[in-house]
Amino acid sequence: MALCRSLFPVLNQKKFTMKRFIIIGLWIILLGLLQQVAAQARLLTEAELAAASIYDNVTEALQEKEQVYRLNIRQQNYYSFTPDLCELVNLQFINAMKNKITTISPEVARLQHLQEVTFRENELVELPAAFYELKHLQQIDFGHNHFTELNAGFGKLRKLRVLQLDENKIRSVSPAVKHMKGLHALNLNYNHLEVLPAEIGKLKHLQTLALSHNHLRELPASMANMKELQTLALDFNQLTALPEQMGKLPSLQALLLGHNQLRTIPEQLTKLSSLQLLDLSSNQLTTLPANLQHLTSLRTLLLAGNNFPDAEKERIRKALPQAFIQF
Repeated sequence: MALCRSLFPVLNQKKFTMKRFIIIGLWIILLGLLQQVAAQARLLTEAELAAASIYDNVTEALQEKEQVYRLNIRQQNYYSFTPDLCELVNLQFINAMKNKITTISPEVARLQHLQEVTFRENELVELPAAFYELKHLQQIDFGHNHFTELNAGFGKLRKLRVLQLDENKIRSVSPAVKHMKGLHALNLNYNHLEVLPAEIGKLKHLQTLALSHNHLRELPASMANMKELQTLALDFNQLTALPEQMGKLPSLQALLLGHNQLRTIPEQLTKLSSLQLLDLSSNQLTTLPANLQHLTSLRTLLLAGNNFPDAEKERIRKALPQAFIQF
């Protein structure tokens, strides 16, 4: 009995030592995991990202997943953005242009660090719902694909600054576009748009809006709310009139309205005090507003392809002595 009692302290001490080693081991493992998660959770700064290696070999990238921040699979005959590519969870930049991609895996939701993606010149028709959960996206280029709408999903991308959807087959823009509060540039050139939702006027930080080569017949008056808009491209549409409210765009510097069906220009456009370039070529104009002299910043006025009488041409020249005018 005395021997047993003498052994108990030794056994208890060994148990305690073993538990301590187990706890320390688990703590080391947990600390390592926490450090790994912390490393993965941090977005690289712009300077760090610019210095990061660009991987163009997917096999190599998948072997070094944690080090891959930029991926370039341009012209590599991909038909799908596959689930294995979505294992590169630290990706912040993807260039996948000029492939034959028709689908993007729903696993793309794992790429929560993505800031810039380029899928120009592919065969995409739609995106998985998971794509719209990529909350850090700032620049998207889906130009030259087969999208038929700018759908409500894009409205979830609140940090988006640049959206390129030119050369698609887009016929409609969802009212949810109003939620893209951070958008600075929207390119919808070469699509099939006939109307725009009034909600587009909610994009108060938009600086560039490109709508050339569509089928627009009218514009919403709400566009006057885009107080930071600098460039508005509306050439090659079917516009017959402009809303008077367009004269309320104080930052507008370039207004392209060539190749439409305009017969008159509202007098309010002479209030565009920042306007430097005005393209009204190839319309059906015979006269311009009376107070052209108020366009003091105007440097280039394109009027070729209209029906101005000589007297009107002379009046326009005298009103805008500082501008280059092409009749």
